[in-house]
Amino acid sequence: MRTLILSDLHLGNGGPYDIFAGAAELPALLDSFTRTPTHVVFNGDSFDFLLNDDPLAVDSKQTVAQARALVGSAQTAPSLQALGRVLAAGGRATMVVGNHDLELALPEVQAVVRAALGQPAAVASRLVFRDGTEPLLLEVGGARVLVTHGEHNDVANRIDYGSLLSTDRTRFQYPPGSVLVKNLLNPLKHQHRMRYMDLLKPDFQGAVMVALGVKPDALKVLMTSGTLTLIRRMLENQDLPPAFAIEPRDANTPSEADEQLARTLAEVDLDDEEVEALMSVLDPQSLNSFDNPDALGRARLKLCKAGFALYARLHRKVAGTTGTEYFSLEPAKDELAESERLGRKFSHQAVVMGHTHAARWHQGNGRVYANTGTWISLLRLPAPDAPDAEWGDYLQELQGNPSLEPTRQKLARVEHRFTCVEVSPKTSAPGATLRLAQWKDQGLQTLGSAELPAGS
Repeated sequence: MRTLILSDLHLGNGGPYDIFAGAAELPALLDSFTRTPTHVVFNGDSFDFLLNDDPLAVDSKQTVAQARALVGSAQTAPSLQALGRVLAAGGRATMVVGNHDLELALPEVQAVVRAALGQPAAVASRLVFRDGTEPLLLEVGGARVLVTHGEHNDVANRIDYGSLLSTDRTRFQYPPGSVLVKNLLNPLKHQHRMRYMDLLKPDFQGAVMVALGVKPDALKVLMTSGTLTLIRRMLENQDLPPAFAIEPRDANTPSEADEQLARTLAEVDLDDEEVEALMSVLDPQSLNSFDNPDALGRARLKLCKAGFALYARLHRKVAGTTGTEYFSLEPAKDELAESERLGRKFSHQAVVMGHTHAARWHQGNGRVYANTGTWISLLRLPAPDAPDAEWGDYLQELQGNPSLEPTRQKLARVEHRFTCVEVSPKTSAPGATLRLAQWKDQGLQTLGSAELPAGS
């Protein structure tokens, strides 16, 4: 049986926060895999349970209602029905829990998803769910392929499965990345129409930096006097315990995510005037409040560039006029290091991940690494070495078109590439062919391919 691996679809509920971009393409892709039995693996963040205004809580009644809204959406339902047709054709499916759909770990939510496949119970039961406590270990044609979403290596989005799967779910706490979406990104989109903030996920620090740079007063949806004090300390680079309290925390015991954000803010080269100007916007009641538009403009530009730089490290060629080939498929050193670690630990010839929204392909040291990318749109950036004037124009366009209306996109444009990984057993000998492919023009176009021998 061949295997199709997809991740980071972010299927939505039809509401104003939806970011899924493949409503026509995904059903067509799935239907193309009904000719022969196929194992479809949804490798995390298949749904997005965060893009709503509900309180952030694992409550059975609330999560079931969210699940029903998701599967019943006009944008989502056709894809689930197409998955049902894959199962009816003799296939099977696995949904791996991700940090945006951790609710899929709950049996009552799983029942809602199976019911939406439009198939008899015996067929729908071929869809199984897995949490992320261990990677999914596949064998295709005798070749070994490891599949994991990837949030396990991200301190801002790591899931506490012990509490989530316990009988007492009240002990469960959502990871900082989920809190960021609920308490920062959703209010920014709702109150300030900053639609593009969704496209910066899953980067925790980058989203906060960009929000500070583009519209610093928008962050007042979060600000308490204690939070403002902490931000001031970070910006002034004082040697104090770092923290960024999206929710109230003890400043003496910051989380790993807090420390990462604090270090990132401290690396922005703001002078004293720029710090004061920024803090004046965040805290108009400050005794040191003053009007310095030049200093504020400089601070915002620096913060915006710093935030987008974090995003650009994932999508290194989301810039310039490079046409449709605007992704760099070569992984960064940390991505390769994690791939090597997992491959050695589990003795697998290929490692497939998601989570970063960046399609990747690499062959080396006898192992293949692939990242399946995302099915949401991605935001183009100016070239990293572009002059401040060009970045200033980009920032001004985002301020004037925060909802990214297509007719008004000139510099800040969105594009997408619908990518997946396919693993097919060889017909003439043991082993498998693994390829990273793009769904385009009603067919799959290969971006990278490798032959995997059968394991010993």
